[in-house]
Amino acid sequence: MNELAAPDSELSGFVTGTMLDSFLKIARVNLLTGEYQFLKMEKGLQDVDITHISSIYAYIKKQVDDHMIQTGYAEDYLRFSDPEYVQKRVFSGEQRIVQSYARKTEGVYVWVTFGIVAPANCGPDHPWAVFTWRLADTDTTTMVDALATLSVIYYKILKVNLTQDSYECVKVNEYELKTFVEKFSRISDWWSGFAEHGNVYPEDEEVYRQFTEMESLRAHFREDSAKLSCRYRRKIGEEFRWVQMDLVPSIEYSDQNQVLILYVKDVHDEYLLELQTREELLNSYYRDALTMLHNRQKYNLDLEQLQKGESPTLTCLYVDVNGLHELNNRLGHEKGDNMLCAVADTLRKYFPEERIYRIGGDEFVMLSTRLSKRSVERILTEVRGDLAQDNYEISTGVESGVRELPVYKIVGAAELAMRADKEQYYKKNGSQRRNRALNQELERMLTQKQDAEAFLKIISTKFAGVYFVNTKTDTLRHIYIPDYFRQLLEQVGYSYSAGLRLYVDRFVKGEHQQRFLDVLDYATLGRLLKEKKVLRFSYQKVDGTWMDLRILGTESPEKQETIWIFSDLDGKEAAQAEEAS
Repeated sequence: MNELAAPDSELSGFVTGTMLDSFLKIARVNLLTGEYQFLKMEKGLQDVDITHISSIYAYIKKQVDDHMIQTGYAEDYLRFSDPEYVQKRVFSGEQRIVQSYARKTEGVYVWVTFGIVAPANCGPDHPWAVFTWRLADTDTTTMVDALATLSVIYYKILKVNLTQDSYECVKVNEYELKTFVEKFSRISDWWSGFAEHGNVYPEDEEVYRQFTEMESLRAHFREDSAKLSCRYRRKIGEEFRWVQMDLVPSIEYSDQNQVLILYVKDVHDEYLLELQTREELLNSYYRDALTMLHNRQKYNLDLEQLQKGESPTLTCLYVDVNGLHELNNRLGHEKGDNMLCAVADTLRKYFPEERIYRIGGDEFVMLSTRLSKRSVERILTEVRGDLAQDNYEISTGVESGVRELPVYKIVGAAELAMRADKEQYYKKNGSQRRNRALNQELERMLTQKQDAEAFLKIISTKFAGVYFVNTKTDTLRHIYIPDYFRQLLEQVGYSYSAGLRLYVDRFVKGEHQQRFLDVLDYATLGRLLKEKKVLRFSYQKVDGTWMDLRILGTESPEKQETIWIFSDLDGKEAAQAEEAS
C-alpha cells in the first residue's frame, strides 16, 4: 500500500494543478452570508477593487455596474448577484451551475464561463460552495453565439421534463424570471400561472390551456415524436402579439424520461400576412368576378348560417334583370355586362349594410335581418328610378318571415313573387318596349363615326351575318346573327374564333376551309388589313351554295375591332365564283 502512496500523491497534485491552471479565478463562498475568499485570481481579471466589498453578490453586481460585462449578457450574469436566486438553485440540489458571457479584459471582450460548484451536502447547514471563472472553450463559445442568435428570435427557450413536471431555463426574459421561474418549480404551474396573470389573449386562452395540458402532452409524445406547435397571442409590453410555441423532443427523450425543448418565438407580422392572404383568397372564392358581389357559394353558406342563427326575422329581396338575353344578342356581351354591373352597383348603393349576392346570370338576392318587407319595398321604388335613367328594368319579389320559418321557404316565396312580377312585365308589352329601346341604342351606335362610316359604305340589304369582332378579346358585337351561329357561339362560350371554326368544320367545303384559318390568325389579319383595308373572298358551303365574306378594319385601330360581313351570292355571282375557284 505504501508503494502506491507516492504515485497517488503525484497524481493528486497533477490533477489539482491542472484544475487550478484551467481557472482564471476561484472563490470559496458562503451562500447564506455572501462571505468569500479568492483562492486564485489572475492579474488580468482584477477588475474590481474588493477591499471594501464584503459579499460575493455585491462583487458580481459591481462587475455589471462597471460595465465589465457585455450588455447583451449582463442581465443573465446579474442574476447571480441575487442571494435568493443562487440559494434556491443550489439548495434544491443543483451541484453545478454554468453561465457563459462576454466580458472586457484589457480593453477587449473575451468569452468567460462562470460556474458554481457545490458539494452534495450543500444546504443551509453547510452553505459553502465554489465560484469559478475560466476562459470558455471553442465549443462553448460557438454554443453561446448560437444561443445569442436564438435569443433574438425566441422569447423563451426551456428544457422541459414532462415525466418530472420540471424545467431548466436556457433563455428567459426578466419578467418571466421574476414572476414564474422564482415562484414555480413545476412547468405545469408556470404554464397555468402564465395565463392566470393575463399574459394570454382571452380569445386564445382555451387553445393555450388545451395545448399545455400535461397528460395530453405526455400521451401525444408517446405516440408521435414529431414537433408540436401552438399559435396564440401573448402580452409583450402593453400589446398582444402572435407567438408560436414549439415543443420538440430532446436527444435525451424516452417514454420513461420525456425531455423536450420548448421554444416561443414571435410570428406576429408573418402570421398577420398569412391571415390577410388567406382572407383575400377566401374573399376571392366567395366573390362574383364581374360585379364583386357575393357569389352563389357564399349565398348557400350564409343561408345555412342564417337557419342556425337567432335573428327574429329575415327579409329576402329576389331580383331578375329584364332583357339581358336580348341586350347580349343585339348589342353584345359587353353591354350586357355593363347592365349587370349597373344593377349590382345600384343595389349596393341603396342596401349598403345588407348581404347582396349574384346567384345566377341575371339573378340577384339581398338578405337582411334588419329591414322589414315594407322598408325594402319602399327602397325599391328609388332603385327602379335610378335604373330607369339607363333604360334598365328589373323584376322583383320581397318576402319576410320569422325565425321559426325555414329561410329556404322565405327565399322561395320571394322568388315566386319575382316570377309573377316578371310575367306581368311581359304581359304589358315589356318585351316589345325593350326591343324598341334596343333598336334605338343600336341606331345610336351605328351613327357614331367610328363604326358607321366603314359599315354603311358596304352594307346591303342581303347579308347572312354582320359582326363587330374585337380581335384582342376574341369577342363580338353582332348587328345580325342567324340562330344556328348563335347556338355555335353558346357551345364555345362566345369565343368568335372558336365559333367560326365550328362553322367552317360543319358547313364549309374542305377546299375552302384554309382561307378561314388564315384570317383567324388575328396577327396576320391585322397586317393584311393595314395593306388592303378590305379583305374579300368567296367560298362554297357543303350544301352547294356560295357565300361572300368581307372583312374591314374600323377607323379606331386602338379598339382592335374588325367588321365581318357574310352575304349570299346570287346565281350569276355564284357561277363566277365557282369558275374563279
